[in-house]
Amino acid sequence: MLAWLHKLFSTDEPRTSRLSAEEIKQHIDLAIKEFDSRIALIPGYRKKLSPAVESALLYAESLIERIPGPVDVNVKAFGADPRVNAYFGSPEKLEHLFSHSSEFRAFSDQPAQANLEYIYVLMVMTRHRKTRPGHAMRGDMVQSDVMQDVVYFSDHYLAKPAESEFDVRRDLRERAFQHLLSESVQKVALHSKEKADLERQKVHLKMEIKTRHVERSDLDFLHEKSSDVATGDLYSRQLAEIEQKLAKLRQRLETINDYLDLLIDVLNHSPDYCGLESHEDCLNRINVVVDEDAGHQVPYANIRIGKTRRCGVIVRYPRKELVETSRIASRLHSLYR
Repeated sequence: MLAWLHKLFSTDEPRTSRLSAEEIKQHIDLAIKEFDSRIALIPGYRKKLSPAVESALLYAESLIERIPGPVDVNVKAFGADPRVNAYFGSPEKLEHLFSHSSEFRAFSDQPAQANLEYIYVLMVMTRHRKTRPGHAMRGDMVQSDVMQDVVYFSDHYLAKPAESEFDVRRDLRERAFQHLLSESVQKVALHSKEKADLERQKVHLKMEIKTRHVERSDLDFLHEKSSDVATGDLYSRQLAEIEQKLAKLRQRLETINDYLDLLIDVLNHSPDYCGLESHEDCLNRINVVVDEDAGHQVPYANIRIGKTRRCGVIVRYPRKELVETSRIASRLHSLYR
């Protein structure tokens, strides 16, 4: 009867996935290489790691898909596209960012990219929102000193230029997976540091207890027994507490299987280590926050990697607009030469 029920509710059909078996295998190999190669000695380690690796990759992919873009960014678009106008304070800043980004220029200068018309890249920024007095229409009258919320972006950075939007998003997924591996390594490092600190405290307390014991034995008549005994008891209690903590720590990462479990746990809890929220600001041409019918939507993604929080959008820049020296760089050079 039990065998019949199992047959009824089970299936021999292979589980489907958006990821290929080869892709999952490659990332398992990467995880072991970056985290701890001893995991490969565990029988069936691939079967144990596979669901966690797949889950982490699909989660990262779901985040990257929500990054807005690609937005065409160029000098002409600064005047025509409200989004580009909002991201930059001037066309000169736009020109300077792309022409003097070392990573962007290094990619553009590769011989293999000589015939590229556009280069795609994740543009990372810091978003600011502040309140300041300004002018606003009140009916048919212009009213001054009206408090307005203004949004602006600074600290622009270009990350991972590529030939296509697909390549940018795929590389960002890989970076997110790498971050999860780094988090796993960091957990092991913190565990080792915590254990080493407790071991040092243990040695120190043992020496203190031993020293006081010797002093009481040799010079007992010179000491006030009550306070000395109380201090010794305190040290003994502290030593016992440290030994309990050490015992728990050793149990957490006692065998290589514990290391595998730690890695699987981090991969299965990807949202604890990275995340993304899609946002839009409705802004007018001077970046003042306005109602939907009075402005344009400016999209961006709030990206969280560990403790880092930045805004991002995927953009497309025409390679022909790159210049050797931007107008901003020329002015700075003329000032300081």
